[in-house]
Amino acid sequence: MIKRSIVGIFALTFAGYAAAGTTTYTTQTWNFGSSSSSANVSGNEVNLTEGTIGVTATAWSSSGNPSYGHQSSCGTGPECNSGNVAYDQDPFIERATLTQYNGSGLGAINLDEGDSSPHHAVDNKGSNTGWIDYDMVLFEFDTAVELTGVRAGWTSNDSDVSILGYTGTGSLGSTPFSSSTKWSDLMSDGWGYQTDKFNIGTNTANISPGFESKYWLVGVYNSVFSGNAGDSNWDSVKIKKLYTRKGDSQTQVPEPATFALLLAGMVAVFRRKLSA
Repeated sequence: MIKRSIVGIFALTFAGYAAAGTTTYTTQTWNFGSSSSSANVSGNEVNLTEGTIGVTATAWSSSGNPSYGHQSSCGTGPECNSGNVAYDQDPFIERATLTQYNGSGLGAINLDEGDSSPHHAVDNKGSNTGWIDYDMVLFEFDTAVELTGVRAGWTSNDSDVSILGYTGTGSLGSTPFSSSTKWSDLMSDGWGYQTDKFNIGTNTANISPGFESKYWLVGVYNSVFSGNAGDSNWDSVKIKKLYTRKGDSQTQVPEPATFALLLAGMVAVFRRKLSA
């Protein structure tokens, strides 16, 4: 009987120890396309709050020409290679105008295009071959979250997207990209490639949770991030919804020394019982 009791107590102890590291999550749905949304358009950004978490969205695009306010040459990278599908004669990242459309979501109008379809969306159509401006939306959250899904509210032609999360430390501030930064430079500048999603249409594209970050970039597909071949079709989407989750709490796991003392105490108790 005593042996069975020992086995039972040890089993319960180990089960409790194993379960002690469970993390619980809250999920958030960020709706940028609803007329009843609490999104606040302020200047050239959109602010939205879900529960206790807030997010600020801004638009960015590779529309910077080496001849105007940027370094004099493209330098290195796939954007600088005329034989690469990502070739871009104005590859430097600049702030774009973020737009919000009721029912369909967020778009971006960069400095090389006007407010016409499909340029009013997040797109990479460009004006001519070699002048492809890749639009992306930067989402800055109050706290680090995992991105678990994205949904477009409108698409044109093709609907491939790329997603990156910031893995560096500290705040990116109001100028997250320098005047000499290209999209490919982000891979060595604290950003981590998360995934590419192809032909998402207006359905939800689920993303496997990988890591938490305060900063996420969501935009049209760009092969410079992953090297995936994808396709050369131009893409145009409006970002209607994001889905995130936040790890709320993690039960304190007992320190190994504390656990060892607990077991030692149990052994001592049963030894006394056996000798009685």
